[in-house]
Amino acid sequence: MKLDKNELMAIKTAIDKADTILLIPHKSPDGDTIGSAFGLYNAFIEMGKKPTVACVDEPAPVFTFIPGIETIKIGIDHIDYDLIIIVDAGAVHLTGVHELYPTLFDKSREVVNIDHHPTNDLYGKYNVVVSTAASTTMIIYQMLVDLNLPLSRSVSTCLLTGIYTDTGSFMHSNTDAKTLQIAARLLARGANLRGISKEIFNTTKISTMRLWGRVLKNTYRTSEGVTMSVVTQKDFNECGAAYDEMSGVVDYVNAVPDSLYSVILTERQGVVKGSLRTLNDEVDVSAIASDYGGGGHTKAAGFTVKGRLEKEVRWKVIDC
Repeated sequence: MKLDKNELMAIKTAIDKADTILLIPHKSPDGDTIGSAFGLYNAFIEMGKKPTVACVDEPAPVFTFIPGIETIKIGIDHIDYDLIIIVDAGAVHLTGVHELYPTLFDKSREVVNIDHHPTNDLYGKYNVVVSTAASTTMIIYQMLVDLNLPLSRSVSTCLLTGIYTDTGSFMHSNTDAKTLQIAARLLARGANLRGISKEIFNTTKISTMRLWGRVLKNTYRTSEGVTMSVVTQKDFNECGAAYDEMSGVVDYVNAVPDSLYSVILTERQGVVKGSLRTLNDEVDVSAIASDYGGGGHTKAAGFTVKGRLEKEVRWKVIDC
């Protein structure tokens, strides 16, 4: 992976000058954004900097193995930092602070935008966006290597978390030779793969099992060949499940053979979130998501709209 040398050197200068650094993961944080933020956090700690990770939403309990996760601040009460780095946020609204702190995105501040989503609109003063990377943590790995910054066991564990989750434990189509090569290098530096796989993919609460049961029960296939499922606020309440417990179930729905793509609609607190996946080489789900103000990758995308889910039953007459 080749990164722009001029941009990297400008970022290195900004890092060297900075004492306090704010790291912002996107809202409803997943493994890639958490791994990116705390990978940099641990690297900066080893450099003698004063980093802070702050997110508008609390990370899921499965990420307790992440080195430094106990220091995360929920909510961003100010942006008076020497340097601000936003990770894995393909659009400004995904930070959750675009309305509160609009100057973060007008290039007037020392803001670094690191991301791998093709829909990213380069909102930072410095932008390192590589849409071909399987995860944002892969980009950060290359940055740390190119700039000769710390890549300790703690940093490596964080970065491997992002790769492992965004590739679906190396089962998604974004897993290629480069992905595996970087993963191997992180393992060689001591990344805790056993801890990552155990906590994220092999630890499932009963409430999660019940919620996923609702998802699978509600799964159906449309006449157009789209596999769909819905999860209502009532489902969350009756299962005693949190919203982050939906993570991973879309891959089961996407496993239906000969499906064009899959969609899960999730109702939560006055909005409906759509998660789209496809294994079809001729389908770009990011284009579908963009019609609803969302975005993402060719094979995995999402959107959020205001509203609620309501069941509708239709009948039609067909020729016998």
